[in-house]
Amino acid sequence: MSGASNDARMVPVAPTRWLPPQFFALFLVLGAAAHVTAGGPILLRSPWLGAPLAVLGVTLALWGRRTFSRAGAAIRPTERSTLLVTDGPFRFSRNPMYLGIVAALAGVALVLGTPAPWLAALGMALLLRFRFIANEERALDASLGEPYLAYKRRVRRWL
Repeated sequence: MSGASNDARMVPVAPTRWLPPQFFALFLVLGAAAHVTAGGPILLRSPWLGAPLAVLGVTLALWGRRTFSRAGAAIRPTERSTLLVTDGPFRFSRNPMYLGIVAALAGVALVLGTPAPWLAALGMALLLRFRFIANEERALDASLGEPYLAYKRRVRRWL
């Protein structure tokens, strides 16, 4: 973990009342509801793989949150970031909390097996990428500068 300046050039993150955990719950419910109501062919059903993936995803998201919290970093995507956290799960992913959310939805999709939950997982990944990650990366580029750029070169966005 490394500190950064309180640069006044901070790019504001788009305000939103809905945060990733609320979107996760929404996409989980929508994917499951569409699975139940629309049914559809079983594409790939693997509860033995899906359940552990869902648990691993939730664990990764919580680990990332805990790492941020312990470092004193802003957890909400709309808060100004003044710290660059590079330890814990941030060693291998710039967005482990988001990766965990998508992995959990993919795990549920594997358990259920029909297309609807897969669409929910894909929709969540796209929402995170274009609604949250894009804004956060612009803000971090502006507020943390070169240390963040070096981190981006070293660590991939998802995996």
